[in-house]
Amino acid sequence: MMGGAWFEELFGHPESVSGNHLLSIALATIEDHLKIKQKPIYSLVNIHRDCIPQYTVGHSDRLEQVNKYIKKQGLPLFLLGSSYDGVSVNDCIWKARKTVLAFDR
Repeated sequence: MMGGAWFEELFGHPESVSGNHLLSIALATIEDHLKIKQKPIYSLVNIHRDCIPQYTVGHSDRLEQVNKYIKKQGLPLFLLGSSYDGVSVNDCIWKARKTVLAFDR
């Protein structure tokens, strides 16, 4: 994944940037950071607009207040998912595991 909120600033307008251009940037970055020089046998570039949540200013504070309220009221509730703590699948799995392990004790 590349770009996010800075896609246009980094690569240009999504309608005018080519998949080949983005692929060349991705491959150069992989080579630079991971030292992988072999080119892929197959690649597919898709541009998805507005597909990753962007938390608003104050998100962490609001989330903290909600979690305090849930705990204070003794509600049997846990907030999980990309709307709360991390937008990736890895974040969701990690938070779910952490919550289950804490709940199980």
